[in-house]
Amino acid sequence: MFRHKLYLAFAVLLLMTLIQAATAVWANNVAAHHVERSRIANQMLAGFISLGADKQRLKVWLAQTLLTNDEGPGLRERYLQKMQSHLQKINALLQQDQQLARSPDDFSAITTQLKTVSILEANVAILERSLQQKALVPSAPLNAADTWTLLIQIFDNLEGLDLKTLIAQAIDLQQQRSAAAEAQAAAALTQARLLLLTTCGFAVVLAVVLAIVLARTMYSPIQQLLAGTSALAQGVLTTRLSEQGQQEFVLLARSFNQLAVSLERARSQEEAHTRQIEDVVSERTAQLQDAVSKLQQAERMQQRFLGDVSHELRTPATTIRGEAEVSLRGTDKSPAEYKESLLRIVESSQLLSSRIDDLLLLVRSDQPLQLRFHDVAVAEVWPLWCEQVQRQCAGAQQPIQISPVAAATLTQHLFIDRDKTMQAIQIVLDNAIRYGRQLPLQLTLSQTATQLVFSLTDQGIGIPAEAQEQLFQRYFRAANARSLRPDGLGIGLALCRTLMQAQHGSVQVHSPADPGSRSGTTVLLIFPLVGEDTEDIA
Repeated sequence: MFRHKLYLAFAVLLLMTLIQAATAVWANNVAAHHVERSRIANQMLAGFISLGADKQRLKVWLAQTLLTNDEGPGLRERYLQKMQSHLQKINALLQQDQQLARSPDDFSAITTQLKTVSILEANVAILERSLQQKALVPSAPLNAADTWTLLIQIFDNLEGLDLKTLIAQAIDLQQQRSAAAEAQAAAALTQARLLLLTTCGFAVVLAVVLAIVLARTMYSPIQQLLAGTSALAQGVLTTRLSEQGQQEFVLLARSFNQLAVSLERARSQEEAHTRQIEDVVSERTAQLQDAVSKLQQAERMQQRFLGDVSHELRTPATTIRGEAEVSLRGTDKSPAEYKESLLRIVESSQLLSSRIDDLLLLVRSDQPLQLRFHDVAVAEVWPLWCEQVQRQCAGAQQPIQISPVAAATLTQHLFIDRDKTMQAIQIVLDNAIRYGRQLPLQLTLSQTATQLVFSLTDQGIGIPAEAQEQLFQRYFRAANARSLRPDGLGIGLALCRTLMQAQHGSVQVHSPADPGSRSGTTVLLIFPLVGEDTEDIA
């Protein structure tokens, strides 16, 4: 784990710091030890030199005293005290040096110096007694030769020992020890400095190596993370990090990938929601546009219907008014002429009443029709239908052919309203007469397993393909029908479908796609035969 590597690196750096501190303390102790020994050696050397100097001063004082027989007040005691003081300091320094000594050579030199100091202390004590005895025996001044002989006896050959040589040897030995101590101190300082520099250099190199290793370990995952976050910031939510390497970086990459997945899912949901809203808006817009288009079309049809209604109602009314004015104009007419005018007025009134009834029926078609259902046999109503068709065709001078009906069909029963059924037949026949171009019509009656089919075929102008889907809409008329008969209202087939649906039947229109083929139009009135379904309806 990367965390363990960090802990190990910090532990190594801490260990190096402790080693450096320990090295510094050790080097300081070693240097202090040698510096202290050098100081003691130098102080002992200075003590021996001072001791020799004071001994020489005491010797000069004694020579003057012997030559002049004049003792300076207190000089002898002062010089002797100084010499004893120097010996005490040297002795104390030797004891300190003995505590700091570590090598056999040091202990041997210190022992030699201790012996020398002991001898010098003894000689100084003897010298002091000799001088005191000399001072108690007064004598005349001596000549130079006697003075020199006496000085040699007292200072140089005191009890067989040459103090001058002894002090010189001690000074030489101490100079050697002082030089050695200084050299050791300098070497210790150099060694300590070299050791500190070595440990510092090693610590620096180790720190650099650890930094490089850690940097290489962290660089790639961090760069990968930076690249991933930059990609997310730019909207590339499909970005994923590789879950490899140290556990910490694996966990970091996994968290990043989970975040990216969550963001991608949220954006997908948002886009899906946006598309859904856009689809709904598009659908509602299309519905609204369709509704507006239908409203506009309905408005146009309403305006056309109002114009047609005005024309349809104005024509019979104008005819009635014209016939009445013609009958009243001029001289009196004969009864036959009046009768003829009244017949035309009655005919126009019937046409006007028929138009009004159609309009009233169309207005009331949104409400349930009041029907009077009866169970009738086909054999009973078929002659009535044929009589109505023949009478209506004869009045319009329209030829028609009626096909024979199978005996089985005539035995079937219908559950219908006779008047509404007759009205639907009249509407279909009226359209066939209007647009059949006086060519023969064909009327047939057939049946299926559950239905009776009333079929009327003409050889007229036909219905364009683009207009067939709108045939049963109120006030709709095809363009070829409008050009042929401008006086229509476009409500006949809508009324016929309303009447048939009210009796649980239907109406179908079949016409070739090409009106110029002269194959005509077939209208089917389909009635359910009496059975379980019609009994339930009843």
